[in-house]
Amino acid sequence: MMTESLCAKLDAFETYLADLREIQPANFEAYERDKMLRRYAERMLQMTIEQATHIGIAILTEAGARAPENYHDVFTVLGERGVLTPFLVKSMTMMVELRNLLVYEYDVVDHMMVYSVLKRRLDDLAEFGRAVRAYANQVPYIPSPLFETETEE
Repeated sequence: MMTESLCAKLDAFETYLADLREIQPANFEAYERDKMLRRYAERMLQMTIEQATHIGIAILTEAGARAPENYHDVFTVLGERGVLTPFLVKSMTMMVELRNLLVYEYDVVDHMMVYSVLKRRLDDLAEFGRAVRAYANQVPYIPSPLFETETEE
């Protein structure tokens, strides 16, 4: 059920995601050269991923689901409950790994990895938002037709 609190969290999440889309660098060189852009992108990614985690916790709490053991498990439990597809569970747990690097190992963050997420994985975050909204509004989640559901290994 879409509560006022969950709606506010989703709105903030979508605002953060829009901010990330606005700062898309032209290429890796431009990204790597601009220290302020890199730092802003890293912080916005951290905030977006943390907001997704808070959204997941709110949904699981409301549903009376088992308590997740950690941030990764939030998305695993959402998958178990049918809120997220297996692909989105995998993608969002990888996003938690990125968030952990940004928070705890910020001094050794690989700029190419962050740039790659900016260029190729923001749609995963958008699909997370779509899936959660569908669940909260009690309608079936239908992935966007342009959403890539395979990762390149």
